[in-house]
Parts: sequence; structure tokens; C-alpha cells
Amino acid sequence: MEEAPQLLDSEKVWDAGDTGVGERVKVPVTIVTGFLGSGKTTLIMRILNDQTHGKRIAVILNEFGESAGIDKSLTRGENGELFEEWLELKNGCLCCSIKDNGVKAIENLMKQRGKFDYILLETTGLADPAPIANIFWMDEDLESDVKLDGIITVVDAKHILQQLSEKKEDGSINEATRQIALADRILVNKTDLVSQEHLEVVSQSIRNINGTALIQITTRSQASLDWILDIQSLDNVDRIEVLRKAGLVSDDHLPEHIDKSVTTVVVTMHGQFDRQKLDEWLRSLLWESTIPGSTTPSETLSILRLKAVVDVRGEDSKVVVQGVQELYELHEGVKWAASEARESRFVFIGRGLNEKLLNDSLLGIRN
Repeated sequence: MEEAPQLLDSEKVWDAGDTGVGERVKVPVTIVTGFLGSGKTTLIMRILNDQTHGKRIAVILNEFGESAGIDKSLTRGENGELFEEWLELKNGCLCCSIKDNGVKAIENLMKQRGKFDYILLETTGLADPAPIANIFWMDEDLESDVKLDGIITVVDAKHILQQLSEKKEDGSINEATRQIALADRILVNKTDLVSQEHLEVVSQSIRNINGTALIQITTRSQASLDWILDIQSLDNVDRIEVLRKAGLVSDDHLPEHIDKSVTTVVVTMHGQFDRQKLDEWLRSLLWESTIPGSTTPSETLSILRLKAVVDVRGEDSKVVVQGVQELYELHEGVKWAASEARESRFVFIGRGLNEKLLNDSLLGIRN
């Protein structure tokens, strides 16, 4: 049983004052996902019990498990359809449980702004994290207050291969595969319960789905906070090349029952792109599941995650693209260094990917 975090003394009153003057700083959000029993709640409880990180983290849980042994207070929404449970912890964290972990959860949490500087959001075990990630781009008011820092997926080393092999009746991609495909960091947990050979197959299976995510092997969800928070999720765009050169991305030795159709493809090229043409290209790819300019049918094409750093004509800064399923955003990144090769790099994670078709299509809109 995990130790319950200490509650704030009831006499102590939070100062919910202003967060500062000048430009309003966006609050970073990290989504923590994983199947029931993978260890994601253990990970969050470790953060809530940590007295050293010095961060004021608001943690949105689906519910406070009875095993946590935490006393809780209950408040109801105006129409009675929503309830929240709030805990103010001695280490500066704010913990809440909300039935609706979508837009309402974040909006209600932002009413507490000034009490926290970071948000952790836990999904349900079978949840596809994509709709949750997309709310940060769909809601303009919300987008002005928060930003998605990254998606952390916790997997159970003993059961993940079975979960990856499960077939959906409608032929769609199963939840375990989606959770891995969308991740920026993957915590392979409960490794003390499996052999080294089994662990190697697990790691290989994960890398073949998502070739850019950082992987940490652990027991009892022991991961440093620095590895989970403030990760700047686009920093791992270049990892696929390192993994390929090291021979770590290959499906040669994967079990036959593992779905090998979800893969990672990287396209790199020099030359500048027109912003409007790039935007139109992304819309065709993500909204219509069509590779522009290709005459090859793409009925099976399904993009789960897209990341890119693009050299756009007329821009002194890198243009960063983040996409989850059909939704995406383009925003200004850091400036190109004078000595830096202005190279665009696109990372696609999904089903039915064809590297040559994607490369040729991008060449068609490059200046």
C-alpha cells in the first residue's frame, strides 16, 4: 500500500493571489496514461509524497482510491452532475479528483490558479489519451492558460505484450498501442516480474511502435521528477536516427501476434516550405487520411502522432508542428542558429505509413 501524502493543516490558508505581473505564463500539463495496474497511480503518489521537488503541482486524478487512505472533502457542481475532491498537501501540491477529466476539469482547476505552477493529469486505464491531449488545442480560452508539455505512458512489463496483441472487433488500433504511440516518455514498470529476455522483447516492441519516445526501465514506478516534468516533448524528434543507427528499431524478432502495422517514420530534408502550403498538406494528411499528390490508395493510413521542426520561408525561427490524430498546431520555436543547418524533420507515428510516399509528397510542396 502506498503511503498517503500529508495534508495541509486546516488552519493554514492558501494565498490564491496573482501569479505575477506582465505576460501571463502558460501552465505546463503532463498527461499520465497507462492500463489499470501498470503503476501510474503509484507514480503519482510518489510525486505527491515527494518533499524535495519544490514544485507546486496540481494533480488531477480520476478518483482517490480507497487504498490511498486519504481523507477527502466533497463539493458538487452547480447542477450536481460534477463533483470535485480537493486536497491541499504539505509539500505544496494540490490534488483533486474530477469525474470529467476533459475541458471542465482543467477549467475548474484554473479557478485555483495561483496555488500551482504545474498540472499532472491522470487518464483512466483504457482511455485513449488523444482526445485529452487535443483539448489543449480545441479550446481557445484554455489554450491561453495551459500548454501540453508531454505524455507519459506507464506500461506493465509482464502484461504489455498481451495487451498489444489484443484485436479490436472493428479492426481499429487497440488502446495499449495508442497509449505507446502517443507517448513522449515510456515507463516500463514491474520489470522485476519478468526475465531479461522478455524485457528485451517488450522494449523492442515499444521502439517499433514509437521510435522517438525515451524509455525508462523501472520497478514500483521509480522515476525522477526531472524525467517526467518539463520535458519539452519535441526534444526527442532526433532520437529515431540514433536508434536506427544503433540497430534498435527493427521488427525482425518480435512475436508474431504483435501488431507490427503501427510504426514510426522520419522524413528529413533541406529547403524551405511555404507556410500556407504546409498547412494545406497537413490538413489533407490528418483530416482526410490522404498523402497529397500520391496516386497510391491509403485506406489503412492512420496518423496517431505527428511532430516536426520545419524551415518555413520568411521565418527566422523554427516552426514547430505538434499533431495528435486529426488535430494539430503550428507555433514558433527557437531561432535558427547562424551556424546551424536549416533542416526540416518530420516524425510520423501511425498505421499504414510509407516513407517514400511521405518523402515524395513533402518534396512536392518544398520550395
